[in-house]
Amino acid sequence: MTLQRLPLAIHTNVADLIDQLRIAQIETFGRGASFLRRERKGRFYWYVRSPQVRGERNERYLGLETPELLATIEAAKASKTAVEGRRMIVRSLRGAGLHAPDDRTGRILRALSVAGAFRLRAVVVGTVAFQTYGALLGFTLPAQAVRTGDLDIAQDYGVSIALDDALDLSFLDVLRGADPAFTAVPKLDPGKSATYRTPDGYAVDVLTTSRDAGDAETSRLTALNTDATPLRFMDFLLRETVDAAILHEDGVLVRVPAPARFAVHKLMISRKRGQANPKRRKDLEQAQALIHALSADDPFALREAYAEAYGRGEGWRKLLDEAVSLLPETARVALDA
Repeated sequence: MTLQRLPLAIHTNVADLIDQLRIAQIETFGRGASFLRRERKGRFYWYVRSPQVRGERNERYLGLETPELLATIEAAKASKTAVEGRRMIVRSLRGAGLHAPDDRTGRILRALSVAGAFRLRAVVVGTVAFQTYGALLGFTLPAQAVRTGDLDIAQDYGVSIALDDALDLSFLDVLRGADPAFTAVPKLDPGKSATYRTPDGYAVDVLTTSRDAGDAETSRLTALNTDATPLRFMDFLLRETVDAAILHEDGVLVRVPAPARFAVHKLMISRKRGQANPKRRKDLEQAQALIHALSADDPFALREAYAEAYGRGEGWRKLLDEAVSLLPETARVALDA
């Protein structure tokens, strides 16, 4: 598989867009917002108190203290909204061949972002996440591997119950803000739903980490105000996430799994699907594309993620060995398999 490297100017524009979207996310709390630093178990977290927010939840979670978050807070204090500038960057990136979701997916992601889902550490997974990796890694990705007709959103169960913040609306009501046709697909357990669908078949699935072999059909994600389907391997995928930009309108800031973890996760998932499932081939195509990109720019992250998964037990090793045997020699060498 041959991937074309993007010009440095394009890669720089992506980084600039993500920085601007981080600032814009904090700007939404308005002039006069105050920022609060709190310690919990030896770690520091930041919150924002906005004069625009009234009622029980007048403080909102921003995140774990990092140099990037501190710089973003300072920049937001001095910044003025630059929506049109972001629109121009998005147009130029799309014109350069970077992938963007369809309009409905873009509207849904914007609604989730405005509601605070990604600030609350929700993560876009699946093919929509894969669409963002070309911009993050500086490569064009194969067109056949980026097509999708649905959206997967995940959140770590432990994170969801630990956050002292939550969406003001139900997850379904947030989706209906983007498309009123969404309805909840019921599970066997009455009143539970982790899938939301429109009459024409577009689906949003909410996923979470599996806590033990006896998982219930759904787990409640209190921060996202929805139920979610627990899945094996999800803890590995969500252990490290990064900011990414969705190229819709003036950009949408989301969280996605670290590319190396996404690639290794796709290798395992490809072996869990049935032989006739067309997603099996796409899983391998996505994994292979990311392996090639990462082997050029971040081989250590790739090998570290692979080694971690390989060390998790016999079942994980069996799935990885089967998947890696189907990859070309260049990809196998990149994994140090």
